[in-house]
Amino acid sequence: MDTQEGEGNQVTDRKTIETMMEYGGSFVRKLGAAALVADEQNLRRIKSTWPEYWDQYTRMAKQLSEVEKQASAQHNNNKTG
Repeated sequence: MDTQEGEGNQVTDRKTIETMMEYGGSFVRKLGAAALVADEQNLRRIKSTWPEYWDQYTRMAKQLSEVEKQASAQHNNNKTG
């Protein structure tokens, strides 16, 4: 699986797939499940056939990652301060 890079943080295909499965509608959740078990060739097919979904959930995974980092930093600051 690949890593999508941008704006200083990275999102793996796995994180994109997990985001699809957790936050997507019924079709996108099943597409994520298919991507999870796909070999590299079939994963490329999924990504190229539905690029708008892939891009949307990659962006969402990046946003969620950033929120998690901020929450963790805030939590750590509260423990030490």
